[in-house]
Amino acid sequence: MKILYKKHLLLDILLFPLILASFVYRCAAAVRRILYKKGILNSYRSKIPVISVGNLTVGGTGKTPTVIYLCNMLKDKKIAVVSRGYGSRGRGIRVVSDGTRVLCDPDECGDEPLLIAQSTRNTAVVVGKNRAVAVQFAEMNYSPDLIILDDGFSHLRVKRDIDILLIDSTAGFGNGHLLPAGPLREPVSVLRYADAVGVKNGNAPDIPGLGKYDLHDRTYRFHYTLRGIQSVDNSGSREIKDIKDKRIVAIAGVAFPESFFHLLRANGIVPVQCIAMPDHHRYGEKELDKLVGRYAPDIVLSTAKDAVKIQSIRRDRHTAWLYVDMVIEMDERVLKDVFHRKGIPA
Repeated sequence: MKILYKKHLLLDILLFPLILASFVYRCAAAVRRILYKKGILNSYRSKIPVISVGNLTVGGTGKTPTVIYLCNMLKDKKIAVVSRGYGSRGRGIRVVSDGTRVLCDPDECGDEPLLIAQSTRNTAVVVGKNRAVAVQFAEMNYSPDLIILDDGFSHLRVKRDIDILLIDSTAGFGNGHLLPAGPLREPVSVLRYADAVGVKNGNAPDIPGLGKYDLHDRTYRFHYTLRGIQSVDNSGSREIKDIKDKRIVAIAGVAFPESFFHLLRANGIVPVQCIAMPDHHRYGEKELDKLVGRYAPDIVLSTAKDAVKIQSIRRDRHTAWLYVDMVIEMDERVLKDVFHRKGIPA
């Protein structure tokens, strides 16, 4: 995936066959959006306000933390989250949480919906490949005040009242090409359809190409701050300062594992080994045993997304996960103004 985020003439030459394919993809994506906009292809319109959280690029831009943030920001409302459940093996509609209990394991529903369910209260979480059907299921069974559509910006089969689009400022739009030659799902020009644009790692330089779009009053910046360490056996939590002198092996099965390792180092945690796994990686107990045997760590430290899978196979007090808070940098009013303009109190 890294090569898709590097822009160089030589790379463009090497990727030329894929660039031709991406031109076809671009045309298909543009036609598809026009067909939905003109009503030629049908979109489901819910009677309940729908908020979409999505991105333009493949990989992580902070969608799951943003969904959790919104659920907590709107905690006075009854919310249903609808997700695709990437990486799951289940079929049909799956109820991850009914708002009071977690009902799925990560294999059945996917790691991100499970993390949302574990991190929120009074929130039903529903997973289904057909998200229009999943939205209708949530309406009929949970009567929510709001529905949050996880990873929904390019999912046009459900109409949204608010579209929140996320961008990672360090990765930007990659090499500027659409799939399969680049990381973009749609052309950058569709930014104009976003009601709010969240920029992850807001202290990074401005994103090339973003300035030509009039997004100033719709843009907010956010970052993550470390809150603590939690053992996967739920035996207790520790503060960051308590582990800085420990022998730590860090593992991350996320789209951009380097961002997790950088966050650790920026907070004075220097692992003896950082191990990057594929996104949505399924861990095996023998795999973790081998890792412990090879490096003899005091702590195996993972992301929260990894932890929901590790918990199902290993409940060892020496295996822990790092939990973070999403912090909006003085621009939370942007989100609240968007909600206000749409008639949704926040």
